[in-house]
Amino acid sequence: MAKPHAASPAREAARPSRSLAKAVSRRAAAVSQKLAARGLGAFVWHKKLDRDLGRGLLPDIVSLRSERRRCLARRKEAAAVSSSAASRRVSPPPPITAASFAKAEEEAKEAAFLLDQSRIRAETRFGYGRPKPIDVLVKSLDGTRPRAVAAFRGASLEGLRELGKEIAEHAGLDRANGPFWDAAKVLCDAEVAKAAGTAGDGERLVHSAIFDDVKGVVEGKSIEELDAMQETITARMAAGEAMVVEHWQGVTELIRVEKDKKYLQQNYSTCDDEPASSDNKDDEEEPESADDGGDMADTDDAEGSDALCQVALPQTPSALELRKPKYITRVRSGFEWSKYNRVHYDHDQPPPKIVKGYKFVVYYPDLAGTKPPEYTVHKDGESDETCIIRFHAGPPYEDVAFRIVNKEWEYSRKGGFKCTFERGILHLNFHFKRFFYRR
Repeated sequence: MAKPHAASPAREAARPSRSLAKAVSRRAAAVSQKLAARGLGAFVWHKKLDRDLGRGLLPDIVSLRSERRRCLARRKEAAAVSSSAASRRVSPPPPITAASFAKAEEEAKEAAFLLDQSRIRAETRFGYGRPKPIDVLVKSLDGTRPRAVAAFRGASLEGLRELGKEIAEHAGLDRANGPFWDAAKVLCDAEVAKAAGTAGDGERLVHSAIFDDVKGVVEGKSIEELDAMQETITARMAAGEAMVVEHWQGVTELIRVEKDKKYLQQNYSTCDDEPASSDNKDDEEEPESADDGGDMADTDDAEGSDALCQVALPQTPSALELRKPKYITRVRSGFEWSKYNRVHYDHDQPPPKIVKGYKFVVYYPDLAGTKPPEYTVHKDGESDETCIIRFHAGPPYEDVAFRIVNKEWEYSRKGGFKCTFERGILHLNFHFKRFFYRR
């Protein structure tokens, strides 16, 4: 004999009739409409009702009052969850305790100490004539040697990558000068991409056929014009008028790099025509040479260093618009304490000053091509006392010339001769030979 089935719950019954199913649905719809009329929308899950009725289960047919209490409880629970999430989003910062204040003060002191040490190192390396690119940026920031853009010229790929790391370190320590370090980082990344031979974001997104034209247009704009151009491009891209989005993204990147470059040029590169190692002792010391006897040393009392005026050159027609390079010129003059002068003059009544040499520093930051600048010496008309020294670099710079004394040069390094071109700066230092009378 088969065992009887367990008693079913009170709600379970045989499969309800069709009339009962319709009655349940009408009851649920009526309760939902009354709740909606009171601002408490109740959702009727008709598929669940049909499924339960198909399984022989009678759903809970409750009164309007109980359904209203259930809806209010759900609404209250949802409001509590929302308020809890909002309180977590706008939770006040933790209170500043004495320990946290002391820690912040200690970190600020440590950052100030590290920045002060970086300035000392920069000043020391400048004093020895061996400044690093980060030293140029540090001294540009404090205003003593504003040559920020020159820090990125002539550096190798490894040097630029190291400079990028040092810029990031200084940016973390010097939050007060964040815009300066951000601009330096953008310019350094662009120079790294150029040195590595890889296209930056601007060059990669802009078509190569028009890249030079686009770059020329961007470089010819001021900061205000670049801001207006960037706003116009952003508005067009937001309105969907930019057909080739990648192109305009590349142009925006070129604008960003050029804006940061001009920011550094206008605010931290006011004397970019000075050499990076202007404090180099090799540039300032006079050559040591023995006189023709006697116990008086060959000293140059009241040593002079005067500026030299440029000589006008005839203008030649050119398809390119050339510009005059910046330069520094110095005439080295002093007293010649020869045997005759020591007999006839003294320090109270010194002999006439003579020109002992010259120093030229010519700045070519945007020189095209790889050929370095050169200088040539020409006759000065019919004069045998003076001659013309001319500096030629090529586009986009015009030649510059100066009138100097026509004497024989001392080309030895020991005699003070120096002719170098690095980081876009041409150095030319020379002294004249000295001839002594011998019996």
